[in-house]
Amino acid sequence: MRGRPAWIGRRTAWNSSNNFYMEDTVERCLKPMLASGLLLGGFLVVATLLAQGQSKSKTAVTPADYLRWRTEFKNWGRWGPNDQRGTTNLISAAKIQSAAKLVKAGQVISLAHPVPEMADAEVPAAAVFHRVTNGITATNTTDNYQVSYHGLGVSHMDSFCHFFADGTMYNGYTVADNITPETGCKKDGVMAWKDGIVTRGVLYDIPQLKGVDWIEPGTPITRADLEGWEKKSGVKAGPGDVILLYVGRWKRRASKGPQAGIVAGYYADAVPWIKEREVAFIGHDFNIDWNPRPGWGAAEGIPANPIHQAVLNWMGVNIIENLDLEQVVETARRLKRYEFMLTFAPIPVESGTGSPINPLAVF
Repeated sequence: MRGRPAWIGRRTAWNSSNNFYMEDTVERCLKPMLASGLLLGGFLVVATLLAQGQSKSKTAVTPADYLRWRTEFKNWGRWGPNDQRGTTNLISAAKIQSAAKLVKAGQVISLAHPVPEMADAEVPAAAVFHRVTNGITATNTTDNYQVSYHGLGVSHMDSFCHFFADGTMYNGYTVADNITPETGCKKDGVMAWKDGIVTRGVLYDIPQLKGVDWIEPGTPITRADLEGWEKKSGVKAGPGDVILLYVGRWKRRASKGPQAGIVAGYYADAVPWIKEREVAFIGHDFNIDWNPRPGWGAAEGIPANPIHQAVLNWMGVNIIENLDLEQVVETARRLKRYEFMLTFAPIPVESGTGSPINPLAVF
């Protein structure tokens, strides 16, 4: 053989799936083979090595997949015909005792953001928390609170009657028979959680995974992101846990200001992952649904807030949103501990669609 092909010895391009360069791999592998005339064998080895450096592309999730999952992922009837707690049923006494064993330092951190006191791009007027201080006497005063807590402003939990599809709520309860303006939610209301939640919280720190201060609004958080964090951190959520997805929402807001309606949230391909993990709640420092969602709208038969629909309606997995995770992230990074005991409870409002909450992480 005279000379060698010009590409031998070149450095290959950056492999973003595995974060490494295959420097001079071709030359190192082919030298002995070229010397012995085994050119065909050399090409086979090269192909194998290059394949090892590139992850196989997975078929992208489609709206058709999502619509199929409506049936495949339903937990209706799993805990009986009268169930209103869904995967919260997986928080057993043993699970609570196990979560309590995660308390090592006795450090308690609130995960609630201060309530919004003025409207902005993320907080409509109705979501402003109104505190009215009443008459001040010589010895005391009182006040009244008023807020519409659903949306992007207030740290809150949902109940299952907050979202429904085709006139039916979680576990098959009909909207017509169970929700009216006068009575609220007769079934699937927030009172199902009035005794509170004590379980294991698992933090998913996506900015640390990506090496950035925050994730830009509008970024879909994919199954690959969630599993990538599990591999990096060595912890992953399981039955009865609460996922706390961190994208640095409040840190970015402090630096850049509010961002109207654009959310880095769970992407559609996370739905099977949530089903497999069997968590009790999924949490987030923003709204859980990624937005905007081109190609995932009414034209494709996809309902508004498809992640909300999938977890609240099909699976019976509950939601906690607009959490302030900055301090718990700082603590977790310092301690290199991404699991802890988590506890919270709703205001026990009869027939409510949810409640403001103040979750507590205990290290």
